[in-house]
Amino acid sequence: MQALGVLVVDQHPVVRYALSSLLETRVAWTAEAARSDEAWNAITTSRPDVVVLELELEDGARGVDLCQRVKAMENAPRAVVFTGDASPAAVVAAISAGADSFLHKSVGSAELVDAVERTYGGQRMWMLGKDERDDIDIRRVTSDVLPAVTRREAQVLSLVLRRYTNEEIARQLSLAPQTIKNQVSSALRKLGVSGRRELFRKYSGQGGATTVVRG
Repeated sequence: MQALGVLVVDQHPVVRYALSSLLETRVAWTAEAARSDEAWNAITTSRPDVVVLELELEDGARGVDLCQRVKAMENAPRAVVFTGDASPAAVVAAISAGADSFLHKSVGSAELVDAVERTYGGQRMWMLGKDERDDIDIRRVTSDVLPAVTRREAQVLSLVLRRYTNEEIARQLSLAPQTIKNQVSSALRKLGVSGRRELFRKYSGQGGATTVVRG
């Protein structure tokens, strides 16, 4: 059992109960909240190590707004988005809000607990219902808007959406920076966007709000 506390934020009581019961076998304590104000009060008073939250909350608030507020805190807890929405808008919104991990609700219980523990340890977990670790299959997430990208471009875009610079992507994929630059340009052209900022604006569903993107 790890000595960490986890706050579960979800509008559905059954989901909160199930997650708390599952996590209690591996962590020191859990707490629950359905509304954004309840969650914020629990975060500021109990100081959990990890916050697991849905994108839609009971009071109509957006989980990404709560996530962004949480990640702006000094010594912020890890934030894990746990949602049934794996659309491009949801993934990009979560990344833009500073979420440390993104988990689809179709993941298994063991995968969920493992992902929470790994996130607490500093790893990023992106699991959309498959046995994946630390990556997003962009061709699956955005199959409706990216029918023409190659496999390599999909891999590159997954890292672009995680705000990697071209140099970081090159190191991750063991390719030359110029090769990555060409692939990023090709993929963005196929999406009909001029650059990374426009990519995030187009798919974040935030009304054109500017998103700061590294690189």
